[in-house]
Amino acid sequence: MKVRNAAVADAEAIAVLLGELGYPATTEEAATRLAALQKIKDNVAIVAEDDGRVLGVATVDELTVLHASGKVAQVSMLVVASSARRTGVGRALVEAAEAWARYRGCVRMVVTSNERRTDAHAFYRRLGWEHTGRRFSKSLR
Repeated sequence: MKVRNAAVADAEAIAVLLGELGYPATTEEAATRLAALQKIKDNVAIVAEDDGRVLGVATVDELTVLHASGKVAQVSMLVVASSARRTGVGRALVEAAEAWARYRGCVRMVVTSNERRTDAHAFYRRLGWEHTGRRFSKSLR
């Protein structure tokens, strides 16, 4: 398995993964969003692949915050293909995200996860992440 930066050529596989996460997208939508992300210097989209097949994708954003010293990295999305879960793909993506954050000088990482995603919560705990709070959301549309 190899972890690398996502490419627009990965858009079809990423669209499938987004659907598995509950956020359906067409290949074109995934390609457009990925291209837009790649223009911003404070984030990265990474994929895990095996034999040329994309098995997972994660995005990480670097944040500068006022309430704490040091930059924070936020895993804004992580999804592993249902057929590849519990095989180390998610762990590899998180480790790559952490390495990217350290390289960027971040001192802390955060992630938000829907309360119904109990498997994801257990996954992060196994990787040494702590549950420290709740996220609230409001649509602005």
